[in-house]
Amino acid sequence: MAYKHLFFDLDHTLWDFERNSAECLADIYEIFDFKSLNISTLEAFQQEFSVVNKRQWSLLEQNLITHDELRRRRFQETLENLGVKDLKKSFGLEINEYFLELLPKKAHLIEGAVEVLDYLLPKYELHIISNGWQDIQVNKMKSSEIHHYFGEIITNELAGTRKPDRRIFDYALETTKANLAESLMIGDNYEADILGAINANIDTVFYNPDNIPTEQKPTFDIKKLVELKEIL
Repeated sequence: MAYKHLFFDLDHTLWDFERNSAECLADIYEIFDFKSLNISTLEAFQQEFSVVNKRQWSLLEQNLITHDELRRRRFQETLENLGVKDLKKSFGLEINEYFLELLPKKAHLIEGAVEVLDYLLPKYELHIISNGWQDIQVNKMKSSEIHHYFGEIITNELAGTRKPDRRIFDYALETTKANLAESLMIGDNYEADILGAINANIDTVFYNPDNIPTEQKPTFDIKKLVELKEIL
């Protein structure tokens, strides 16, 4: 395929959300003195947040909650699930705001990200399509020193909708002046990135390190980012 425009998801695809998030949660565990809340271990807090956060993002992508609700609920629900009682309603939001202040300063990338971007940059126009917040995603990319690889950074805030809604993909094509035949979407989230792009008639690369089975086959399925060098 004569691709020209490559559209990348950011979190979990290039930017290592789990590792960066774990570092932030370790800071929060100490700063907010979670031991005094009878949360026995940092690991329990990290694991529960990971589960809750993924569930909240799934609800968001199904348009069942808003971004504001996600921000308000994910830490509150995490703490409640760990048995913390009598929380003031603003406590989860307070932690979330601190989390969002720390998170974009972290710089860990998925293995092979820089190698692949260095390989692709001379050959393709690279862009981001993300459901994250615009300022936070930009700052993540600057902290991890990958901002310069990308032309357009397209988020739901700019497009007015989020993946998997095909309108964000249509917006991306219009913004970058790309056509369907020249475009390829690369992401780790089957519902948001892959099914969304398929619905928009865009070819796809499913970054699938856990070998998740799929009902609809992506154009390509890879377990490591460096496999992109064999495709492109």
